[in-house]
Amino acid sequence: MITIVGAGPGALKKMTYEAVEAIRAADRVVAFSRLAEKLTPIRRDIVAVKRLSEVEENMDPALNVAVVVSGDPLFFGLAGTFRAKGIDVDKVIPGLSSMQCAATALKLPWQKMRAFSFHGREPEVDTLLHEPLSCVLLDKHFTAGDLSKALAAKGAKGAIHGASYLSYENEKIVSASIGEDISIDEDLALAVIELELDE
Repeated sequence: MITIVGAGPGALKKMTYEAVEAIRAADRVVAFSRLAEKLTPIRRDIVAVKRLSEVEENMDPALNVAVVVSGDPLFFGLAGTFRAKGIDVDKVIPGLSSMQCAATALKLPWQKMRAFSFHGREPEVDTLLHEPLSCVLLDKHFTAGDLSKALAAKGAKGAIHGASYLSYENEKIVSASIGEDISIDEDLALAVIELELDE
């Protein structure tokens, strides 16, 4: 049995009871290195991996395997990747997404927020220009500062909020006007954009 478990943004206190129970009950638990380290208070025998191929190598249908991922597995996550690759998964346990956590930290109602990911993808800044409220997953190759400048170059006005390490001890949230420099740690980062759009 293969279960993908959403661990939320990183802090154990943000995990659901169902996620913790699935990790405890599994025959084998697999997680990427940074997350595996955070999960040691739940259990110590976690298989820490660095690449997706290593996750696949550790999935044994004869065992109850829990693959633990950050955030929510279906929010630009591993469950969608497995589905696209035709890999069967028996169960998906949701976790808090970084988008939810960012909206909460900023006290922004997020029911109309649009989600995008430039993490490991070509940044398509034009897709953001007609969205009053959006959240973009980022990486070190296209940072919150890069996004701020790119939006300004397209004539966008409004606010940009950069967030990194949501729920960790070193969480950082910085707000600026679009076009201004915005500096956060670009590992585990995102931006929330509030555009001023003409009616």
